[in-house]
Amino acid sequence: MTRLTIVLAISLALTASVGLAAAGPRVPPGGRAPKALVGTYRTTLTRADVAKAAVPAHVPTYKWELVIVNAPYLKYPLALGLRPVGQGGDTVPFGVQGNRINLQCLVAGRPAAGFGTYAFTVRGKTLTLRLLHEPCKERDLRNRIAILTSRPWKRVG
Repeated sequence: MTRLTIVLAISLALTASVGLAAAGPRVPPGGRAPKALVGTYRTTLTRADVAKAAVPAHVPTYKWELVIVNAPYLKYPLALGLRPVGQGGDTVPFGVQGNRINLQCLVAGRPAAGFGTYAFTVRGKTLTLRLLHEPCKERDLRNRIAILTSRPWKRVG
């Protein structure tokens, strides 16, 4: 092989490996959830809460469930479940830093650039979330702001 062929082959291999790394799952910064945060929670929204959503017509119910576990799900090392009670829903990669939880932005159910940051407090069986930063652009995904922050969540499991 000529020197030019070798350089081109190395360049193509590097480009391919960088492309594969970029195509892998995105993970927001942070680590596992503290024991006090892990669990299954439920909340019930009001009509006024749903009206605050980015796309209120796409909030199918007032009763919601939030599941936080320190275990891998699908291809994510840590994933949070957010869904209407008794139904399927979104699985969102997360990371915890102190009293903040970072939730991955999604587009059409796939990780996208950026992550929303929410402060949390846990008192007894009550979880409260407060929006700090939400750059996610998909309007349906932005519904999670109203769902997560409108009402306290009660631990049910």
